[in-house]
Amino acid sequence: MVEKEVVPGGGDTTLQQLQTFLEQGKLKEAKTLLRSQPTKDIAGTWKAILEHHTRGSPVDTATIYWDTVDTCFGGRDPMDSLDKIPSCVESSHTPDYAHNKQTRAEVCRLVTCLAYNCPDITYSPLIFPCAAILRRHLSEEDSYAALSILVEPPRGFQFLTQSRKSWEILCQTFYPLAQKFIKKQLTRLEAVVDKNEMQSVFANWPWWVFENAPVKFIETMFSSFLLEGNKILYRFALGIVKAYAKHNFDASSIKEEGFHKSMKNSFSSLQVDPLQIGFKIARFSRADVSKMTLRVEMELKSVANIESGGVGARRRSNLELITPDAANDIVALSDTLSYKQGMSTPQPKPKTSTASVFSIHHLKSEIVNKNDLQKLWQLLPERITMIKPKLVFSSNTDGTSLRTFYLKSEYYEPTILLIKTRDGDVFGAYCSSTWRERNEKDERGLKQMYFGTGETFLFRFVPGRGEDGEEVVKYVWVGEGKEMEGRGDRAEQLFMSADDTMISVGGGEGTGIFLDGNLEYGRTETCKTFQNPPLARNKDFSISVVEVIGFNDTKW
Repeated sequence: MVEKEVVPGGGDTTLQQLQTFLEQGKLKEAKTLLRSQPTKDIAGTWKAILEHHTRGSPVDTATIYWDTVDTCFGGRDPMDSLDKIPSCVESSHTPDYAHNKQTRAEVCRLVTCLAYNCPDITYSPLIFPCAAILRRHLSEEDSYAALSILVEPPRGFQFLTQSRKSWEILCQTFYPLAQKFIKKQLTRLEAVVDKNEMQSVFANWPWWVFENAPVKFIETMFSSFLLEGNKILYRFALGIVKAYAKHNFDASSIKEEGFHKSMKNSFSSLQVDPLQIGFKIARFSRADVSKMTLRVEMELKSVANIESGGVGARRRSNLELITPDAANDIVALSDTLSYKQGMSTPQPKPKTSTASVFSIHHLKSEIVNKNDLQKLWQLLPERITMIKPKLVFSSNTDGTSLRTFYLKSEYYEPTILLIKTRDGDVFGAYCSSTWRERNEKDERGLKQMYFGTGETFLFRFVPGRGEDGEEVVKYVWVGEGKEMEGRGDRAEQLFMSADDTMISVGGGEGTGIFLDGNLEYGRTETCKTFQNPPLARNKDFSISVVEVIGFNDTKW
């Protein structure tokens, strides 16, 4: 198929409405419009969305692209790049969506240039299908600009995985999401299909989306994907399962040809857009994807720790090395940083790239300086360092009302809680879940006392050696891996708690951090969740400043 070029505009009123909403910053209205009235001008739609993402930070990607082409291939004949793809792409999954020979060569050239300019992307199988989809409607230069956004997204967005670990997590996240949101359809399938086979087939769900679904549905999906991020991929795949269970489910054929082949054969007969089915799934949000991703990541990490030898391996797994994936605004780091893990003696920290963290120069913290923030950043999960942080609450400017604390910070996930006492002690917590979860109810309809995940940790700053100032000490969850071994203790899972009178992090025979409802007084004790010592010199302390640094804004 020869590439299809569409002239932008063309009287498409839906596109004009979309452009207006995006220009006015009305994202909710833009999402609703795109979901209910897909535009006819696909090229115009994608360009409008990409322009929205890059507004305020224009980059001459065309010049960058063609300079890279000259560097990589020594000329601009696309046939020089035919079927030459970088190692970060999966060679067995390179759909061409009916491109002719020349445009397929251009797609190969696109992904090669992207990999050349983003050497820290070690494994990203979806780059090729995304490039092939984009090239159906956009020029090479515009396709490259779009790919650049997908690998270096704006704050709060995630599009593509960029490492084998992230890819494995993405693949394994879908099945538990299906168990939660389409349980009825899944139960029907599980009555016929072996659970192991089911999990194996479901682990290939990204290829249902990008290889097996009809192209007309993929293109419609891609518009919402560009606007909303990777949760659209999950909605699309959930819609596929619902459509299959309703219209194509045949127990006898499954038993004869196997579940995988039965599912694959069903795609050719899809009549209803799976995304429209997926949009009807209630209460499914980006936060749900983030939580399930974290759960899967923790489970995979626990299994790896058990297989690699227990506690020592567990500690190393919590110190994920940071990569410069998508870091578009960075600060230089010193070649080496010292740190403490628990109560252990300082050890040399592995060297990291100077492009390993997002810029923190814009954070106007009155508690810690930039040097200490950089040290704290080394303790964060790898994927979080790819998100530009924001100071969302400070008691010095926002007051000491707990209600204001929640209003300012409860829609951010994760957050860093920073505390400075009147004695000058500085400590805090990395809080993995939103503070809004304090209002969620359990199966009995009661508000849950505790929430959060094992990625939560406590930390404190202590006097360091040499010229490097203070060092940051991290206290991680002590229960990681114990659940897998059947040794879990409820007291070791008291991560976060909050109501109208207090907030706390860590529990069990003591509270790691407790702050009162007026954010004036607090208490810190040894707790079973983190096995930390008191984080301040005095267990009962007066608060000087409280700050919250937020990452993903989950309100959409």
